[in-house]
Amino acid sequence: METQTLHIEFESEEGALLRLIGLVERRGYDVRSMNLPVPSEGSMSLDVGVMARDGGRDIGVLRRQIHRLSGVRRVLGGMEHQNTSVGGQHDDA
Repeated sequence: METQTLHIEFESEEGALLRLIGLVERRGYDVRSMNLPVPSEGSMSLDVGVMARDGGRDIGVLRRQIHRLSGVRRVLGGMEHQNTSVGGQHDDA
């Protein structure tokens, strides 16, 4: 199983980060890495590397579930882990 990276843009509101990470873990993924750049006015972005706990997980389903969370603006990525930046490179939302 490979680590896959998601780039998530969301509104900076109380509990938003905990909701995101909690959803990822409840859906059968382990968080392998996180990068939370300095937030801009009213919004935040998170690059999170995830690995499925079993081979039957579809990263596309996880992306759609994250996108439905309140305050989430955009979810990018979910491709096999690459040595390139995720920020906008894999816009297959």
